Amino acid sequence: MAGIDYTTDSLIDSIKRRITLPDAQNLYEPEDLIAFMGDEMSSTIEPLIHSVQQDYWVNRVDVPLVIGQTNYTLPIRGVANGLRLLTLVDPGGNEIEFPLLRPENTASTYNWLSPYSTSTLYGFYMEDDHIVVFPQQVVNNPVMSVRFRFERMPSQLCATSEAAQITAIAGNIVTVNNIPTDWTTSLTYDLINGQPAFQSKGDSLVVTLLNTGTFQITFTALPANAVVGDWIAVAGTSPIPQIPYQLFPFLAQAVACKCLEGLADTQVLQTSQQKLAMMKEDILKLLQPRDMGNVQTVINRGGLFDSGQFWGWSGGVYW
Repeated sequence: MAGIDYTTDSLIDSIKRRITLPDAQNLYEPEDLIAFMGDEMSSTIEPLIHSVQQDYWVNRVDVPLVIGQTNYTLPIRGVANGLRLLTLVDPGGNEIEFPLLRPENTASTYNWLSPYSTSTLYGFYMEDDHIVVFPQQVVNNPVMSVRFRFERMPSQLCATSEAAQITAIAGNIVTVNNIPTDWTTSLTYDLINGQPAFQSKGDSLVVTLLNTGTFQITFTALPANAVVGDWIAVAGTSPIPQIPYQLFPFLAQAVACKCLEGLADTQVLQTSQQKLAMMKEDILKLLQPRDMGNVQTVINRGGLFDSGQFWGWSGGVYW
């Protein structure tokens, strides 16, 4: 497609320019550079963006409460298997605060917060890959859903040859520029926005037909916001780094430093690492605050007299 190339192809070219890596060398193949990008995304880029706490990547998923079921699995694509916020949603679509509890609070009839019994508490606590709703009464006659807000981790990077870009759309059928030979209908696929901010428009979509002759893919349900230029990739992968575009040079520089380590070019490596450190400082200034005209104040939530800690107190809710 015409326009800016946001894909791993462009980043590979950027890495080579930074270290004058010749095409004739055989130490680093394109797939090696893409693997380096993935490593740096996980070890450097994701922690950096997460650290500024500006709600990049935040997604929401609503899960209906089930009678008698107190355990609910955390979204599997959440960064570090974590949450941004968890609330309850009533039948009218209104969100209700659902506070995080310490397991110690639920362990006995009385708790350190007050002489009130633990039955006056409501909320949830975390156990490994799931949350536990407390108390049991919340799910005895459930009429609500749990809303998970979480940072959806960027997908693992892949080559453009392992993905497909949409060139035409007709209902649930899309025409693409490529269908990789190992794609099958037994796999699920992600639909990635071809323009910033490169977010996923649909995760783990089901495909019913892959027509390699006409380069057409039929989906069970194609997201309504799909447009020509979007990318399709096997679930959990993407040919575009799902990060702010201004971080692309930083990612390329980080990978360039890794390559120089392998090339044992100590002098150039030192200069490149200094450049990377300077770029990091500038990136942090760019990432926060996202709304420069509305800087938020810090609020101490979850304290003893904060809403939601006790049924009937302040914003607490009783079922």
